[in-house]
Amino acid sequence: MLTLYKEELRAVMRGRFAWMGVAIVLLGLGGLAAVATQDSWLDGYGTIGYFLAPVCFLPLAAGMIASPRANRFVESVFTAPVDRQDWFVAKTLVILTLAGVYYLAIAPLAAVYVANVGMPFLLNRYLVWTPGILLVCVAVGTLIGVLFIGRSVAPPVATGVGVMLVYAVLVPLQELLVTRGYGATATGHVALISPLVLLKNGLGFTLATSAIPASTIMTWICLCLIVVGSLGLAAWIFLRAQGVESWEASPGQRVVIALGLAALVLVPALFGDTNYNKDAPPQNNAPDIPGLFLRGGGTLALVNPNGPAPTACCDTLLNRDQWPSLPVGQATRQDLLLFLPVDSKQRLTRLEIQVTGQSGLDVQVPPGAVTELLHNLETRTYPPGIGPADAAGHRVETGWVARIPISLIPNQPWDIGGIRYPIDVSATYVVDGSPQTNTINARAAVEAHVPNALAEMAGIGAVLPLLCLLAMLTRWKRTR
Repeated sequence: MLTLYKEELRAVMRGRFAWMGVAIVLLGLGGLAAVATQDSWLDGYGTIGYFLAPVCFLPLAAGMIASPRANRFVESVFTAPVDRQDWFVAKTLVILTLAGVYYLAIAPLAAVYVANVGMPFLLNRYLVWTPGILLVCVAVGTLIGVLFIGRSVAPPVATGVGVMLVYAVLVPLQELLVTRGYGATATGHVALISPLVLLKNGLGFTLATSAIPASTIMTWICLCLIVVGSLGLAAWIFLRAQGVESWEASPGQRVVIALGLAALVLVPALFGDTNYNKDAPPQNNAPDIPGLFLRGGGTLALVNPNGPAPTACCDTLLNRDQWPSLPVGQATRQDLLLFLPVDSKQRLTRLEIQVTGQSGLDVQVPPGAVTELLHNLETRTYPPGIGPADAAGHRVETGWVARIPISLIPNQPWDIGGIRYPIDVSATYVVDGSPQTNTINARAAVEAHVPNALAEMAGIGAVLPLLCLLAMLTRWKRTR
């Protein structure tokens, strides 16, 4: 069997341009990693590299198992002095080897992430979820490939694509149902047909919702049934119910096959755990910033030193339009503008401002800068009906603006890009002629990134594709 395994493995990459295909796939994943780094890496590349791409092994496995039938190589297996069982096991091991190679190929990208950020909870679960997805897809794809006897791989591959789409689509559907409180309904049970949902529930994490099942015993039993049942049924069909060119199953065997396929679909839907009454753990250490994505209406703005206020003002994400964002671990000099709800016709007699960063953001204000604010106020003219409301509820047309020089030093990142830190501003002021002390409390956020992480991701993601291209060129020179 070891010899069969080696020969089948070599046959996979025997084509002249097989290595080019591998290089293109890996280069695409590496490029996606580099692009996704500009924002949250786990939300971008994590979903693609650890969820969507592994599911593609389902039609791949179906096509590889069905191809010996299409090219009539299976005749050699059934007629030559080769044990059919050994050949089937070797073929399955080859597909599992390719799945393992894929997992190893994306490991360097995760290593770069962990080196810069650490190991968040979601990535920890991804690293277990992905090999589970690969194993499930190989098992189900092998069963689909065995079920089709014909001279074309199109039917099994098309069926594999259809099953793959069903499995993948049921994951966000299940998350939506759980979010709306319908996880235990009939539709929620239907979502458990997907082994990807079962595996996610068993590992106790979510992608978007906030609840997980309180118990997972039946979830793991159903998942094991799908994996072991698919491989076992595929092997039994190939060895006992099929001949060289046609089915040789007896009526009883056909009933067993139908019942086996029905069990793989119905048992998880009927008996999987759906008691979604346990809070899901946080995916990472990202803080909760209410109103982060609201545009306009803010009282804070962040500009370059001595720079003008933005024309369209103001987002709660203060540096949304600035690229690159703030570098982690480095001090960035900026001016924070606070738009006071006071008409410029009124004089301020006292102004005190405190700026505080949250979740690892260090905000430093130069000594004496706050005491000079009252004497260095600026003015801003607002469009009609847009200015802040003063104490009497009237819209300010031309109001005072306090410019605070600050240095921002983001620390303790929880992602490579798209790291958003809350920033709180508290101001008290007194208007001339009024004994009342007024208070303003404003909250916004700034975005930061890990320096050089984008280049590191792109560089390490290009190593394997370059090696594959080198292997392709070497083979091309030998075979031209």
